[in-house]
Amino acid sequence: MKIKSLMLTHPAALLAAVLIALSAAGAAAVPVFKATEKPAFCITCHEMRPYYDAWQTGAHKTVDCVACHVDPGTVNHLKHKATATKELVDHFSTKPTFPRGDAVVPDARCLVCHKDILSRTGPKFSHKQHAGTAPCAECHRDAGHRVSTDALSRAGVLATSSAPTSETTTTALLATMTSRGAAATRSTVATSALHVALPQCTRCHDLDKQTCESCHTPPHKVLPGTGGCTTCHRPGIKWVFTHPADPACATCHKPPANHFPGECSTCHHAPGVSFKNASYGHTDPACSICHTAPAKHRDGQCATCHRSAGRTWAFTHPTTVQCSTCHAAPAGHYGANCSSCHKVGVPFKNARVAHNLSLDCARCHARPGGHRAGQCSTCHRNAGSNWAFTHTTSSGCSSCHSSPASHYGSTCASCHSPSRAWASATFSHPSVHHGYTAWACVKCHPNGYASHSCTTCHGAQGGGD
Repeated sequence: MKIKSLMLTHPAALLAAVLIALSAAGAAAVPVFKATEKPAFCITCHEMRPYYDAWQTGAHKTVDCVACHVDPGTVNHLKHKATATKELVDHFSTKPTFPRGDAVVPDARCLVCHKDILSRTGPKFSHKQHAGTAPCAECHRDAGHRVSTDALSRAGVLATSSAPTSETTTTALLATMTSRGAAATRSTVATSALHVALPQCTRCHDLDKQTCESCHTPPHKVLPGTGGCTTCHRPGIKWVFTHPADPACATCHKPPANHFPGECSTCHHAPGVSFKNASYGHTDPACSICHTAPAKHRDGQCATCHRSAGRTWAFTHPTTVQCSTCHAAPAGHYGANCSSCHKVGVPFKNARVAHNLSLDCARCHARPGGHRAGQCSTCHRNAGSNWAFTHTTSSGCSSCHSSPASHYGSTCASCHSPSRAWASATFSHPSVHHGYTAWACVKCHPNGYASHSCTTCHGAQGGGD
């Protein structure tokens, strides 16, 4: 009764109370309103999970769902809450399945972001020319999220009566192409059967008579003679590259310099696999079919010295081939078997001579000009190691040396020692009666030092010693 009396006596107070209540409710509703506008709210219903996952990986992942599915403006967003409420009721009262038909997306929503799209001509497709022919969504129906029937099936929300989508049809056909061979399938399956459905285009164009280049601009150089895009790419939703099963490699690939001139398939057995993984089955021993020997290379079978054919040209010295087959002995070389001094595989300059000391040196070595005759080992004691000279200890010097003119005596050992140089001879003058150092030598040796005479001082009589 007090409240009723207050309402009758103070209507302004009642109005204020109502406004305060409404304001409080509105203030509380704003955060809720904003939260329900976010993409994360959509997946509170599990049937939206495939669409949410596809949106996160699509080109519009930075655009909220309501930007495409609700007209702009606060009033339109408030009106959409009635539709959202019905979907919420359906979630609890029914079992929603998809697809249930394409969502309606008017062009006006697309043009909020793509303002100048209708003025673009483009090198292949002109939006300006096609403006008004069909709505944006007819060509770009999966721009926000490309959801396959497989994803809906995994989520348990696929309608059992749903016909296969263009994507699943294309996937199945591509699998058939892979198993049957690309070339055969391309010649028997029409483009319209492989390509994503384009009703907006086929109203005016026969898809089977169009080439890929009619609509698509290749991001790479199209090699001449390849037969167009379909040589490697299959018409469909994706331009996944599939290497042709029957390629002429030279059409697309240029071999490196000095490459084997034969067919690529000789070494590269898996078209489409990296060329560096070539598996070369080297079986033909006639290396010259593919390889040219370097200048001044020896003749004969390559495998004689190159044992790892097909892998490396590493040299391995043969052990069963005569040296003279490959090597020519230098002039004046010892003429016996090479193996007497040289070891197989060791550089020739490192030869170790197994010298036979029982042989006459002259059989292999020639004396220098003016060299004395006789047995070499008389003076060269290190035969087989070096030609170092060792003087004999014999006192018979005349067997090798001739005395110079007017030389004293004939017994060399009187002044010379075999262990010293000739210039360092020590002369001991014979004892005489007179001191011979008191006058010139020619008084006693007028005819040279090989003889002496006393007649210079004593006349013909001699006169003492």
